[in-house]
This record gives sequence, structure tokens and C-alpha cells, in this order.
Amino acid sequence: MKSEVIKSVFIDEFERNKRLVARYTEELNSLPKGALFLRSIGNQRYYYLNFREGKKVVSKFLGKEDSVDIEKLKEQLEQRKKLKDLLKKIKFEQKELEKELNKAGEKILGT
Repeated sequence: MKSEVIKSVFIDEFERNKRLVARYTEELNSLPKGALFLRSIGNQRYYYLNFREGKKVVSKFLGKEDSVDIEKLKEQLEQRKKLKDLLKKIKFEQKELEKELNKAGEKILGT
């Protein structure tokens, strides 16, 4: 790297990304995973949350259409999707920073 200032900025950015990855991963783990599924049985409509546990697909019964707070769950699932996409971008950025720092001979601890 041409400048110690640039190297310092890269190191700071790398550390910031590490903190973001940890925070977003923790937040992801607190949000529900899966997809909502509406099933009609007779005249009734029921919501289920479909998700994977290992290799198995699990359908968790949530309740009748009018008795479940679906909007809140939809928001949480959408938030999870956004966080997952953001986490993917940050991890890619982190790998790029690590490559540049390794080119400069800077060893990164904790990777």
C-alpha cells in the first residue's frame, strides 16, 4: 500500500465491518426465519410458517387468518431478508479489504 494513512483507514474499516457482522448476525438469530403460507381448509384459512430445520422442512401452525398478527411477522421476515442481504454485502467487502491488507503485508487478527 502506498500510504500508511490508507492502510490505517482500511484497518479501521475492516474492524468496523467485523463489528457489523457480529451485530447483524445476532439480530438475524433473534428474527424468525422461513416463509408465510396460507392454507384453506373448508371455509377457514390458516397461516403456517414454513422453515428448514437441518434437511427437514417444518410447517409451524400459527392460527386462523383473523387471529394471527401476520403484519408484524411479515415485517420481521422482510427485515430478516434485508439483514441477510446486507450481511452478504458486508462479508464480501470484508474479504476485499482483507485481500488488500494482505497484499500490503498487514496481518489481520481474528479472521
